[in-house]
Amino acid sequence: MMSRSVVRRLLCRILSIILWSLPAPLSALAYSCPDCIGDTTVISAERPVTGIYAIEVGNRRSVAEYLSPICYSGTEWAASGHWSKVMPFSPERAMMSFEGRIGYASMLNPSRSARTHGLEGYFGWQMHGYWRLPYGLTVSVGGGPRLTGGVLALLRNSNNPVDVTIKMALEAGATLSWRSRIGKLPIVVSDRLSLPIAGAFFMPQYGETFYEIYLGNRRGLAHFGWCGNMPGVDNVISVSLDFGKTAMTIGYRLYYGSAYANNLSTRTLSNGFVIGVIPHGLGMKRRHCRREIRPF
Repeated sequence: MMSRSVVRRLLCRILSIILWSLPAPLSALAYSCPDCIGDTTVISAERPVTGIYAIEVGNRRSVAEYLSPICYSGTEWAASGHWSKVMPFSPERAMMSFEGRIGYASMLNPSRSARTHGLEGYFGWQMHGYWRLPYGLTVSVGGGPRLTGGVLALLRNSNNPVDVTIKMALEAGATLSWRSRIGKLPIVVSDRLSLPIAGAFFMPQYGETFYEIYLGNRRGLAHFGWCGNMPGVDNVISVSLDFGKTAMTIGYRLYYGSAYANNLSTRTLSNGFVIGVIPHGLGMKRRHCRREIRPF
């Protein structure tokens, strides 16, 4: 015999699956709007996408031993986007997010006698469980895949002028956010962290040209990656200001990516200032007859 709590839990799960399969106005979370005095109409809660579109500028330092053992440094410009939304099957506990970034850097060696041009981008997806804590805090933990690609060109090299980065990683991610106000202005302070756990990356032998690879010399190009030979971190600390119909975010990004194989290494370190816009705001200002569920 099953206990009452087990039966109740099973019925709630079946009911949630049925509601999820119904059209959005029926399956969404319903409630009576507290702002509509005398109106007991039941309306649906929304699960809007929170999109952050930002530009970044900062310093980048790169070492690609396939090209040169010297560290090159310079200014990097980048554009990034981050989109998050709660899941329909558990809007108060589960969320997913997409993130993309592409950046260009022009860098010089220490003697300023040679210049490299770097172009690198990535796109990732993560699924998180999140929990609301006291004092306006929200924490989430999860993970997902990220694909990174880029080129680093040292045009003074006659034999190997370009180093190529191709990396696929399974990442662990976590976020911590704090909802508060400055006067009447709602704000969200957040820290978003991602760490590669395992994956694969491309690394040729030293002196191996891409023409040799084209002719069929493809042994030892792909390598298994883990925390020991593919360490990295992507951390964004930001403050978002909700003005109602729109919001803005300002922050700082620290990015480090590396790979070690064939007695060679590639290492990239970026520090940048982030400023962006959040269309339609964060939903923190009360809106008439409307409830939004967001993962912060």
